[in-house]
Amino acid sequence: MSRSVIRDVLSIYIPAFFIMTGISIISPILPIYAKTFQTTYTLATLTISIYAVARLIADIPVGAMGDMWGRRKVLLAGTIIITVSALLCATARSIWELLAYRFLQGFGSAMWMTMRQTMLQDILKPEERGRIMGYFQAFTLLGSTMGPSIGGILAEIYDIRAPFYAYSAMAFIGFTLSYLFIEETADKAMGGGRHGNEDKLNMKMALELIKNQSYMAACIATLTMFLTRTGLRNTLIPLYAEQLGLQPDQVGYAITLSNLANLAITIPAGYALDHYGRKKVVVASLAASTISTLYFTITKDYNTILLACTILGLTTGAGGQAPIAMASDASIEYPHGIAMGIYRLFGDIGFIIGPIAIGIIADHMGLQYGFHFTATIIAASTIYVQIMGKETLKRDGEGKTLKPDKAKQ
Repeated sequence: MSRSVIRDVLSIYIPAFFIMTGISIISPILPIYAKTFQTTYTLATLTISIYAVARLIADIPVGAMGDMWGRRKVLLAGTIIITVSALLCATARSIWELLAYRFLQGFGSAMWMTMRQTMLQDILKPEERGRIMGYFQAFTLLGSTMGPSIGGILAEIYDIRAPFYAYSAMAFIGFTLSYLFIEETADKAMGGGRHGNEDKLNMKMALELIKNQSYMAACIATLTMFLTRTGLRNTLIPLYAEQLGLQPDQVGYAITLSNLANLAITIPAGYALDHYGRKKVVVASLAASTISTLYFTITKDYNTILLACTILGLTTGAGGQAPIAMASDASIEYPHGIAMGIYRLFGDIGFIIGPIAIGIIADHMGLQYGFHFTATIIAASTIYVQIMGKETLKRDGEGKTLKPDKAKQ
């Protein structure tokens, strides 16, 4: 694939910006919107988890589809599904309709994100993977940063359904740009190895990936980061802030501030991944996130929530690209669609566990205990990656990055 800065921006970064803006537009209002149907905290948080259930079901089949039929077709179909399902969410008349439409939305998201990450694995060299994924993450975070404030303002000015219409519009823009500029990458996949020509998942291949300690460490790390994102940032913080008396627009500003802090650290983290290696960055990010999560337990008002969100954003800033860089290195010899599908599966397990666990804890113990639960999970993940993970950025005696065929995972 002939790459240039302009093509990378138009085909990789800009569509991701619009899709992620749409996703984050609904983040400050989704559990609150669900509560308008007079339901429990558990069902309200299920609107987030059901989205992840669909992604979990779709991740591996979508990866195999991308290996068999091509990345571009699957990605474009996913963006169409996201566009339509966002409109349907805005028209929901019951909590059960909303859950059904969120399930459909999750399926489309799995198609888009799994193929997006697979295409990046196809075209990126190991020595540039951290930096380019840092740029990609920066654009997604830029969308995530803008979205919550837009969603909160739309909900305040119009009504709580308005953010879903905006989400649909953003997804349609992402589809249009992807259709115009994205090229197929399956025939340009870097690496290959002994499984390079296989396009179907088999048990032997799955067991080999699971036994790969570095790949599994990356999967556990992304599970934890997704749990933190959905359980803490997208669920617990909005509900806890509402309990403290904050308005929807204030919740949006708090989440936006967290995303801004994320954005500030993302590109430096990408360079750190290529300079210091993947494992050190992953472990440092997880350890710091444990502390920042516990800080929420002493917040009492809007100002302390803003400070806590800022610290959380800074400590989780490398959590997006660090595990996937590690997983991409470790699975370079396998079909990229399937490897990324399994990796995404772990992330979506965290996506599911987070909101459900927070909902149950909130209903039976109180919202604040959700922070203790999340911090415990992050700490356990930190220990696992430190003990079990191995560095995947291989270098020769002169410190130069080895090519995939010379670096055994």
